[in-house]
Amino acid sequence: MRRRSLRGLRAVGAGRAVRVAVVDLGTNTCRLFLAEVSGAGEVRTLARLTTVVRLGQGVDRSGRLDPAAVARTRACLAEYAPRLEAYGPARRLLVATSVLRDAADGRGFLAGVERDFALPSRVLAGEEEGALAFRGGTAELAGWVNGPLLLTDIGGGSTEIVVGAAGAQPDFVRSLDIGVVRLTERFLHHDPPATEEIGRLTAFVAAAIAEAVPATVRGAARGAVGVAGTYTTLVAHKLALRVYRTELVHGHVLTLADIDAAIAEFAGLTNEQRGRLPGIQKGREDVILAGALIAREACRAFGLAEVRCSEADILEGAALALAEGSLRPV
Repeated sequence: MRRRSLRGLRAVGAGRAVRVAVVDLGTNTCRLFLAEVSGAGEVRTLARLTTVVRLGQGVDRSGRLDPAAVARTRACLAEYAPRLEAYGPARRLLVATSVLRDAADGRGFLAGVERDFALPSRVLAGEEEGALAFRGGTAELAGWVNGPLLLTDIGGGSTEIVVGAAGAQPDFVRSLDIGVVRLTERFLHHDPPATEEIGRLTAFVAAAIAEAVPATVRGAARGAVGVAGTYTTLVAHKLALRVYRTELVHGHVLTLADIDAAIAEFAGLTNEQRGRLPGIQKGREDVILAGALIAREACRAFGLAEVRCSEADILEGAALALAEGSLRPV
């Protein structure tokens, strides 16, 4: 069990802790989060499970969900269901992100999930996704830097870029269609990828960030926080972890030199070879290069030389909002 203080956020009310369950369904992973949220704004983690399902397979090209990806995702939800029911949360919610914003048949898929797994759902707008990730990812960092923080949440279909004071409502939120699955499918067609493919992907990411984020915002950030699987994987690989250890990954600082070294290593390897490296979760071996490139370009765009990895992310933010009643099914 992990107890994480998020007291910098709006309290969920006095009295007993609220049991909540959040399922985060993204383009690459499906995650289950079981927690208790106290009236003081403290989140106690009971379970945090991650499964690579790649629901977004081919969606960038076709605009529709792939039947095999749907089957993998439903199988994952079926595995999660007994654990969720045994926990008996007072409130539960599936939050869906980029892939189900994009897929034309996404609403039909969610209707089936709600019916078969008793999981009410909400498709988050990109800016809503970014704000929840910022809420969860920066709450315990108040006072870490003197000034606004950049939070980058690199997902499978999109990347959220958020700037603001830790533990407060963010000042700037943008969701960009530069997720690791989307960009891998668009740009990296060889295994290992060609130098020209990596160059085109890098230029696309740099241009997307420069266009979406004004220079005044990019110049305001005094520190950077990275959340989600790209960052935790980069740290786990840097530390050569064959067995993942949360206490070593959470809070670890990646320098630009660390990220550059990872990119140089990944670029020369096949997907199979990357999958044998320490710290690379099965299912991420083909997309971790794109993730590392996004992480590097985000730091470069903001003129920051390092980024702090946080395991707290949209799951904690959604748990707090669900407990207080500000996040509801749609």
